[in-house]
Amino acid sequence: MRILHTSDWHLGRTLEGRSRLEEQREFVDDLCDLVAAEGIHLIVIAGDIFDVYNPPAEAENLFFEALERLSSGGKRAVVAIAGNHDSPERLRAANPLALTHGISLIGYPLEELPTGRGKGGAARVASGPGWLELEIPGCEEHAVVGCLAYPSEARLNEVLSRVLEDNLLQQAYTERIRAILQGLATRFRPDTVNLVVSHLYMAGGKEAESERPIQLGGALAVEARALPSNAHYVALGHLHRPQGVEGAPVPCRYAGSPLAYSFSETDQPKEVVIVEARPGSRASITRVPLRCGRPLKTWRACSLEEFWTWCGDRENLRCWVDLEIRATEPLTPQEVAEIRRRHPGVVNIRVLLPEGLGGMPSSGRAALPIREQFRLFAARQLGYEPPGELVDLFLELLDMEGGSVPEGRMDL
Repeated sequence: MRILHTSDWHLGRTLEGRSRLEEQREFVDDLCDLVAAEGIHLIVIAGDIFDVYNPPAEAENLFFEALERLSSGGKRAVVAIAGNHDSPERLRAANPLALTHGISLIGYPLEELPTGRGKGGAARVASGPGWLELEIPGCEEHAVVGCLAYPSEARLNEVLSRVLEDNLLQQAYTERIRAILQGLATRFRPDTVNLVVSHLYMAGGKEAESERPIQLGGALAVEARALPSNAHYVALGHLHRPQGVEGAPVPCRYAGSPLAYSFSETDQPKEVVIVEARPGSRASITRVPLRCGRPLKTWRACSLEEFWTWCGDRENLRCWVDLEIRATEPLTPQEVAEIRRRHPGVVNIRVLLPEGLGGMPSSGRAALPIREQFRLFAARQLGYEPPGELVDLFLELLDMEGGSVPEGRMDL
């Protein structure tokens, strides 16, 4: 049986307000091509399909379009679980229609789905709380999948510990997750391909800034000893950096996010995982690199002229840019507008100015009107002349506070 593991799509996510939907659509296209080319039988999506509980309609449309294409009319099986960013109810609501396409959508930990057969042949031939047995066209063996959607205390509907110490909370959480996973593993058989799919933070995992998790690490870190030793493969979601799990008793990986979602992930490779498994044998793992989406780059320019030269390479125009420029004075609004005109992918602009802006001593700056003091301060912080609206807003807020600036709060 050939299984594809992916996770953390975060459909609908933006980059500082800039839509990534076209890049996410490119990923879906590449994924569907890969699934067809590699003869995949089962696709598992390990949570955080959407970026927010109430995703935009375009993101939902893209997800359901992806499910339909991946399932190929029910000839392949698809299992998707909710992550901490997903609404369990919203995800599971489509299950009555999903079954006809061989798709299983798991919103809550230990959720039980009914058995049934899709129109293309993929079927749930048995099921129980948190597990499915799947029959898939073209496979002699069945798959038993233990599904643990994001298991927060709220979604488990349990209080795991009455104490507040982090180490005791973590031990209690690990023990509860271990008990759940070991319980699911009792459904594994010697004649089936046995999988676990979950959305967890494993202790020691390498995080990325873009995860913006509701809860990550600390008390909700799970130790590797919680994982069952009789699974062929454990497919995880939650961390955006692709990585294995140290100390896991069986092959276990985070597939990571398909796109880089913050500049902390600049030049970080992205991937999906293909697993080949058969009863009685250890699974083989193939990491498949992804090339979709616009790369994120941090560019440090010594001058505006150097940045203009960099923009002359057409390849550099197809990326999102975190720009840092050294300059002797703040950029003018016209220069900022020209930067964005020449490179619409510039997301952030930071200007590094020399100390002592304008060479004016502090005693001279203190004698300036408050409006001019703030203008100089904002120019120093932004690296370019602040809009008049910002200065007006500051003066309005200052007036509400009685017209004085707290000492040390506006250091020029």
